[in-house]
Amino acid sequence: MAVLKLTGSAPLLSGRVPVSWSPDHIDLSELKWATPFDVVVLAIVWTRLEEQGQVPTIELPHDPSVRAYLVDVGLADVIGGRWDAHAASTADPPLIRLVRLASADAWDDLQPELWPAAHAILDDPDLVLRTFDILGELVDNAATHGQGPAGTFVCAQRYTGASSGLPPGVWLGIADGGRGIPAHLRLNPKYRDIERDEQLIQLSRRPWVTGTRDRRGWGLVEVFEEAAKSGPSELIIRSGRGEGYFRLRSTNRPHARYRPLRPAIPGAWVHLRVEGG
Repeated sequence: MAVLKLTGSAPLLSGRVPVSWSPDHIDLSELKWATPFDVVVLAIVWTRLEEQGQVPTIELPHDPSVRAYLVDVGLADVIGGRWDAHAASTADPPLIRLVRLASADAWDDLQPELWPAAHAILDDPDLVLRTFDILGELVDNAATHGQGPAGTFVCAQRYTGASSGLPPGVWLGIADGGRGIPAHLRLNPKYRDIERDEQLIQLSRRPWVTGTRDRRGWGLVEVFEEAAKSGPSELIIRSGRGEGYFRLRSTNRPHARYRPLRPAIPGAWVHLRVEGG
């Protein structure tokens, strides 16, 4: 039996867990804390399997506050099981509750509903604007290039830093189950022979790098620019068999680190943490 067992804090974001992305069983019993990245990845893994008729069994968190948070953030609406969350979540309300998108237009249609809630949680109007600009670019990339039947999942949360030990900020997670960045770029003959997926993730940061012959390829460039303007930021991109980790500041060049991944990521999964708010 293939088991995806998540323990401790932010296990999927940390990348420390050896996983199967087609599990027969998902064990969340020892999960202590989850980020939006963990939430969207669980949602896309579950939904991909559901689309394929291979729904896994699941063991829910034993910690009542963790279970309550996953109910509040919307994961219980996607993943089956008897959540029965009677305890109150100790986290702030989600900045953006888990949402599944079929297209970039669907994201645009949600803006009138999402903006007032974000302004009620964040005191900085500029941070709200940049957060939604960044998410818009990421959703457009995912919806345009991912093209997976599971769609794209988005989730966002403001954290005080009490649980993470990091400065207060906004954490974003976005995941799709489609083609992925490396496979998309290999559609372009210029990049077809590049074997290492992490090298293609590195290339994706550059202007005009795209999987088509069209003069496109500014989406991730604008994400990096907006994230750096928002303050010290951390960005992680995982796709195919590659990962890029970036530390961004407005006054410095990005610090970047790349590594191969095993097993391959189905689609493209992104974490962004922006300090402030």
